[in-house]
Amino acid sequence: MQLSKLENKIYEGLKKNKIPVFKSKDLCILFNIDKIKAYNLIKSLKRKDIIKNVGKGFLAFKDVNEFIIGQNLNYPCYLSFLSALNYYAYTDQLPKKIYYVTTKYSKEINNFKYITFAKNKFFGYIKFGDLIIAEKEKVFIDSLLYPKYSGGIKEIIKCFNVSIKELDKKKLIDYAYKTKNKALLRRLGFILEMLKFNENILKKLRKNTGNGYELLDPDLKKKNNFNKKWMLDINC
Repeated sequence: MQLSKLENKIYEGLKKNKIPVFKSKDLCILFNIDKIKAYNLIKSLKRKDIIKNVGKGFLAFKDVNEFIIGQNLNYPCYLSFLSALNYYAYTDQLPKKIYYVTTKYSKEINNFKYITFAKNKFFGYIKFGDLIIAEKEKVFIDSLLYPKYSGGIKEIIKCFNVSIKELDKKKLIDYAYKTKNKALLRRLGFILEMLKFNENILKKLRKNTGNGYELLDPDLKKKNNFNKKWMLDINC
């Protein structure tokens, strides 16, 4: 459907400035138009199937990738968990929700789920084009912190099997220590031992796991199937 001169100016201007997600007030500021004109433009562009509502009063172009929309609705954030594992082709599971790590709490918006991390755990992400996503190694660290957002420990182990040859092992271990979570270190050590990882590194991991047993999968019931080496209840 043909756009009017002003509609085309708005469309091209937002695209040129790489603003895929916006509000009506943004149109007023960027293009020096009043609220009524902005409202009418939005109404017309919706009718012409150019833009859509995406939540929290935001609008987006119909051709914008869902991953990009989600990261613009709650800044700062990066794609992670099962969504990132699927993006990297480590799993063929297609999550119904799109998962992000953020430092700014937000309720779920449409199919976008935001997992709030402390600022000291918000690291290890990169930019591919317009997409901000966890590094391959950080996806696994995030997943071992909260396995339920990555399909559970069994799915994470499958993904490790697929990816282990291309992961930066030093970065993986460094990120695990940087997170400062004993349960994560145990889960990581247990899985790396299954994959015949370097024994010297495994010994170092075991020295930093703390006391008392943790669940291998924190979202499943106890089985009392204890692994003394890693102080884990192997409950899956």
